[in-house]
Amino acid sequence: MNYSASLMDFFKSPKWLPNLLLSGVCMLIPIVGPLALMGWHIGALYGRKDDKDFVGYPEFNFSHFGTYIERGVWPFLVQMVVSLVLVPVMWLAMAVPMFSMIAFTAAGHTEGGLPPEPSPVLLIGMMVVILVGYAICITLMVLLSKPMMLRAMLTQDFGTAFNFGFIKRFIALTWKEQILATLFLMCTGIVLAPLGMLVFCVGIYFAIGLLMFSAYHLDRQVYDLYLARGGEPVPVSPKLRDAPPVTVG
Repeated sequence: MNYSASLMDFFKSPKWLPNLLLSGVCMLIPIVGPLALMGWHIGALYGRKDDKDFVGYPEFNFSHFGTYIERGVWPFLVQMVVSLVLVPVMWLAMAVPMFSMIAFTAAGHTEGGLPPEPSPVLLIGMMVVILVGYAICITLMVLLSKPMMLRAMLTQDFGTAFNFGFIKRFIALTWKEQILATLFLMCTGIVLAPLGMLVFCVGIYFAIGLLMFSAYHLDRQVYDLYLARGGEPVPVSPKLRDAPPVTVG
């Protein structure tokens, strides 16, 4: 995995500045903006003959906005379905220790009728349990959603995303890289977000645009590792092969 390249390759394109500015504009447009940005990256990373040529990374063209949205809608729907299933589980995993602590505290009372002060050790222990549970849930969500979204991206289809044989094999071959990539994105976001806020606050949208590029770049690297380790290729939809022409210079 080349983590630095997931950021620096964005600037290899001669159109990197317009791409960054338009990425920020897309982040300002509710729902359809990020959807179009997702579709642009999908076509650029999976729909070109030479998808590793970041010097020729296609410029974002608003005349293809509808095409970008069409390419992004299927992985978006898959992500939404996975979130609807796993997010309640994640909240439950955090709520159980929290309410257990409340119940434990309420179970005992002082002579004055007031609940006793909770032990600092107990509070720290509960916080650790909550954080560990949260981390486990986020990890499971990433591991499960990535292969589903990948199939939805490449096949441009909703139903084929839920191929559990593929999901199992993808996780088995790439689980470590997926976790490390997620940690890298979290740390990068912690750095980029404050820097973006310094640019009259709106700069955070451009930082998010760059972070999205890094995320999809890392996803492509993980997919390449999956293939290199004997994974079965996912059929690429013809809808991705008619990517907008590359503009260089």
